[in-house]
Amino acid sequence: MKFPIIFNIIFISLIASILVNAQDEKKFLAKISSDKITVEEFQNRFDYMPHLNYSSTNIDSIKKEFLYSLVAERLWSLEADELQIDTIESVRLSLKSLQNLFVKDELYKEVVESKITLTTEEISKGLSRITRILSTLIITLSDSVKIQDLYNALEKRSSFDSVLNVLKMPTKPFEVKYGSFEDEYMEETLFSLTMNEISQPFKNKSNWFIFKLVDDQQDESIDPSKDHARNIVIKKLRDRRSQKIGRNFLDSLLSGKSIAADRRLFDLLSDELLKILMLRTGEIEIDSVTDIQLSEKDVLKVLSSLRESDLNADFINLDIKPATIKDFLYYTIYQKVSFDSLNKNKFKLSLNRVVKKFIEDEIVAREGYKRNLDNLTSVKNDLQLWKNYYLSEVLMNSYADSIKINNDEVQEFISKEQRSLQVNILEILVDNIEDVEKILNELNAGKDFKDLSIIYNKREWTKQSSGEWGFFNSSMAGEIGRIAADLEVGQIYGPIKVPEGYSIFKLIDKKEGEIQKQIIPDNDSLKMIKVKLALSKMNNLINNRTISLAKKYKINLDEQLLNSVETSGLNTFTYRFIGFGGKIAAFPITIPMYEWFKEYEQNKEIP
Repeated sequence: MKFPIIFNIIFISLIASILVNAQDEKKFLAKISSDKITVEEFQNRFDYMPHLNYSSTNIDSIKKEFLYSLVAERLWSLEADELQIDTIESVRLSLKSLQNLFVKDELYKEVVESKITLTTEEISKGLSRITRILSTLIITLSDSVKIQDLYNALEKRSSFDSVLNVLKMPTKPFEVKYGSFEDEYMEETLFSLTMNEISQPFKNKSNWFIFKLVDDQQDESIDPSKDHARNIVIKKLRDRRSQKIGRNFLDSLLSGKSIAADRRLFDLLSDELLKILMLRTGEIEIDSVTDIQLSEKDVLKVLSSLRESDLNADFINLDIKPATIKDFLYYTIYQKVSFDSLNKNKFKLSLNRVVKKFIEDEIVAREGYKRNLDNLTSVKNDLQLWKNYYLSEVLMNSYADSIKINNDEVQEFISKEQRSLQVNILEILVDNIEDVEKILNELNAGKDFKDLSIIYNKREWTKQSSGEWGFFNSSMAGEIGRIAADLEVGQIYGPIKVPEGYSIFKLIDKKEGEIQKQIIPDNDSLKMIKVKLALSKMNNLINNRTISLAKKYKINLDEQLLNSVETSGLNTFTYRFIGFGGKIAAFPITIPMYEWFKEYEQNKEIP
């Protein structure tokens, strides 16, 4: 019996931490013209991003189809390169934003990670504390004089509980474990207390604190002699040390710089963004129940709505080369930007925070370029990996505009629907990878698929039906129809990349088609039919074009080596943290494109 396909999500801070066989990682699984796909790339993309179920549960078959999909991506990328698609401004700026992230990350490794040192004494102290569960009462005030007066009163036997009651502060103790506080001094103060001892007042950020330790228990689940405990301590120490070193570096880099955005351009951008988000969400100028996330489509709409002269005007004066609104907007595509209110003033405050972060990130990235970090092999390899994916996406999506559906095709579709296997699905279509993460998390937590579709689904013609498509011919609707036919009722599949974004769907029913009286579809049904036909046509077009590209660029696969490649079976959705803040998908999602290979092989055998 097959079970719903739900992917886990994990995070990695360094791609180098991924383990591959040292002897085989540089061997080539595929050669496409002068380009190559290594064992290392295959393993990384297979293990650390969702690779779906493809057409089989057999791991060897899945590995082959995954490799064919990687080859297809590379073929389309090579063709895009030949067509110089990377010189198109939108593509060039998107790739530049990605490069900035990788340069920023390398600078972080150079000026922060390389400076981190841990002593044996620090690790030993952490291990002595990792099993302790402390319960503490806390008094917090912003006034240094009042907090000192309270401390003096407590020293004279005033009741801590009475003070909390007078100040209307929580009288229930807070549970604190090793690593609960970001501030080392705060933790040091608390863990140094004896039972019922009161700490002296100390300041953290803008507030003053007094602690009273009221309980000290042991966590029996942690054994300080084991590697797991040691790894937790080392990670916490490294995190704290990196934050301190990183903050000091940023302070020195940004010291003395007073940089602001052009007020007119900021207001123009804010008004346009606000208008687009209000139109998309249907919200008015009120605080939102949930955060409204800025999507790539929102950004593209702003880019097309503002005048070119405004987009290219000096938005932020940075050193020699000012940053434009266009630079800022492409930056937001690779950031998680959200707004908690569509109130005009609150929205501007939120946008201002994003602009401030852009200024900081831009200065950091420019420092990296000054150090020639963009010429590092690691940066070039990271960028090339994403460039291959991005260029193939852009070129394939450009074919979508050539898809036309005529009335004869609609009638033929209706006729076929009455004779073939019919499937019915619930779908959640989203346009950004962050929503995919949220949905997979909520599905793993047991949330109902239909409820999530009501919240997240962006396919217009299924919003009224809570994501339900209704029965349709499984031979239509491209990959969605083909995959749905092989699923069992109740099984979930996805994410799968489609022209509109990312699709996750659940098979809710299937049946054999029955001959029925000809039905004249209404307008909504016609829209649905045309979308299904367009998906099917797009799938056929992509397959045929991939075969042509395979012949043009010549491919050579080492399937014997592929059979020996070991995979972890994790099948996870993985994020990569970027130094100085930010995260991206660890690797591009591989679009299933393997059907072309069978026909390609058959054509090769014809004399």
